[in-house]
Amino acid sequence: MKEWLESWFGQLLLRRAPQDDPLSVPALAAALLLYVLTDQAQALAGSSWLVASAMTLLDSMIMVLFSSLVLVIAGKTGRYVQTLTALAGTGALLGMVGLPLVTLATNASQSGGPAGVLVIGWLLLLIWSITVQAHIFRHALSTSFGIGLMISGLHAVLAITLLEYLFPRAVA
Repeated sequence: MKEWLESWFGQLLLRRAPQDDPLSVPALAAALLLYVLTDQAQALAGSSWLVASAMTLLDSMIMVLFSSLVLVIAGKTGRYVQTLTALAGTGALLGMVGLPLVTLATNASQSGGPAGVLVIGWLLLLIWSITVQAHIFRHALSTSFGIGLMISGLHAVLAITLLEYLFPRAVA
């Protein structure tokens, strides 16, 4: 587990790539579990257990299906396990960093307190997340960072749009 965490942290810093790690189904399972747990914790900060679970399921499905579709279209399906492991592992770590922001933002929203700094923090975390995903997709597709950035941006827009559309009161 220590090696996986070190690898995901290295990918957060754009120093490692998904192919630097061996293909590992246990690493994928661990990454997905951490991702789901972190996503659920964030969703629970502002939603009921049922709504948070539905949001987590949708978000996880989007990541799994989107990355699969991108790799199928590019003809790189052999890289799926490593790519999804990297996306889920780094997503879980970023989710842990973002959890205090989500909690503080929810509290500020409920109490009518100032949330400007929290919005800036969330925006910076979103940019970092998209950058990390772009790095992962660039390596998974053997393409430029710009193409990876477009793909990760598309993923972010798709996920945010679907979550806001299906759970407008929970996301707002």
